[in-house]
Amino acid sequence: MVEYRGEIRRLIERLSHAGVPMNSSISAAMRSVDVGEYTDYELDPFWHDRPLVFLETSKGGVKTISAPHMIAKMLFHLELAPGQEVLILGAKGGYIASLIAHIVGPEGGVVVVDPSREVVDHVRDRLSSITETHTVRVRKMRQLTHCPPQLPEPLDRVLVTGSLESLPNWLESRIAEGGFTIAPIGGRFSQHLVKRERIQEGWLDTDLGGVLFGPVDIADTEPEPLSAKTLAELLREGAILGDEIGMFNDHILGRLNHLSEALDSLPEDLPPLPDPENLEDEPPWALDSDTWEYETHPIADLLSAEMDWLGDVWQLLITLVDVRLMQPGRPDADDDETPIGGFGRHGDLIP
Repeated sequence: MVEYRGEIRRLIERLSHAGVPMNSSISAAMRSVDVGEYTDYELDPFWHDRPLVFLETSKGGVKTISAPHMIAKMLFHLELAPGQEVLILGAKGGYIASLIAHIVGPEGGVVVVDPSREVVDHVRDRLSSITETHTVRVRKMRQLTHCPPQLPEPLDRVLVTGSLESLPNWLESRIAEGGFTIAPIGGRFSQHLVKRERIQEGWLDTDLGGVLFGPVDIADTEPEPLSAKTLAELLREGAILGDEIGMFNDHILGRLNHLSEALDSLPEDLPPLPDPENLEDEPPWALDSDTWEYETHPIADLLSAEMDWLGDVWQLLITLVDVRLMQPGRPDADDDETPIGGFGRHGDLIP
């Protein structure tokens, strides 16, 4: 524990020096809660301000505890105080729930909900010690669109720790007047961290910046074949990000959107594009123009017909939508260094 205290103290100092928002209650909680209690994996990634794996499934799904700078940012914008009722959608190993429990205190309450039985069992086991002194409950939900059983109401704060296209209706209906949620809202390859506050007139949204989170459900992190839908989403998200930072001209943006629409129009029961044998260990978007050499496959036909321009922008697209991570709290961080990827958008890891 002495070594842990030294590591977490130095990490907090680096985060503060880098300008990551943090208050005394957050730093005190991070000093008190040992992240090693919530994972059996080596902690080096955490000390280097990267996400930390806490669970892998037999089918290749992976879930992580967020990078420390993102944890601090989310907790800061939650504006936590003693006595609040807080819901966390997406377990993050139980570590964030423990931090929040320390801040809201025994008079407050924390509920963790997650659709995965494996994740729920992991979190219940790891949170067993803190439940002796704090009100922390874990609920398994059937699916994201269905309300978990026996939730406290109203909720003062809600933290969503995985990407969503929109907030579920059951969640919004339980937020107290003046309460709010912090959630990464957007597509699979990029989101915006949004603070959505309930006011008398309805809802007030505040954009807290671009982020990159994996899905809430660990089942959605399991490897999938290279399908037309996957490629269409990659191209569409790449076009959005490229447009935001002025990377692509109107001609390229139009071609990207046209190609994504063509991929979307392919039959849903179309077999996925087979992976080349020499790329079995690579993610599907690591393919380059030399690998689109499949016979009589509609996806390959579409891509091959566009390679005169797509080949020139493919790596730029991957730079935008592949796993890119800011690490302001890593030990060797340079104040003047450009974040990985060059754009400083992404705050979390797609597992």
